Amino acid sequence: MRKPISTCQLSKSRRGVTTVEFALVVPVLLLIVFAGIEFSHLATIRSTASNAAYEAARTVAVPGADVAEAKAEAGRILAIVGVRNFEVNVSPDPIDADTKSVTVDVKVPYSKNAILAPVFTGKVTLNAKATLRTERYSGIPPETP
Repeated sequence: MRKPISTCQLSKSRRGVTTVEFALVVPVLLLIVFAGIEFSHLATIRSTASNAAYEAARTVAVPGADVAEAKAEAGRILAIVGVRNFEVNVSPDPIDADTKSVTVDVKVPYSKNAILAPVFTGKVTLNAKATLRTERYSGIPPETP
């Protein structure tokens, strides 16, 4: 008849197995956690770039505003979340009294703004575009009899 194994002997024999299981699971768990952090940051920058394009278009849509003010507004909003190395294009440039609509295009290279090395995203460029009608007009047309 076999002698029963005590709890102490069983726990000593399981120590190696627990270490191996831990070594196999932790890298996968850390990969999931860091990928989640990186994609959350990407979504934040994407949303902020969209908001920056819209607010810059609103800024330049009013009479008296110019392209420099729109670029400054987009830069101010992107700076809130720490975005660097972005590009803001406003068309038409320059804006005059006959401009009917304005388009602001914001491009953010994510590889320059990643929290970690851009392993999960590669060379993704986030693009956001907003087009608004301007409030400029030549005046009220005269009534025709």
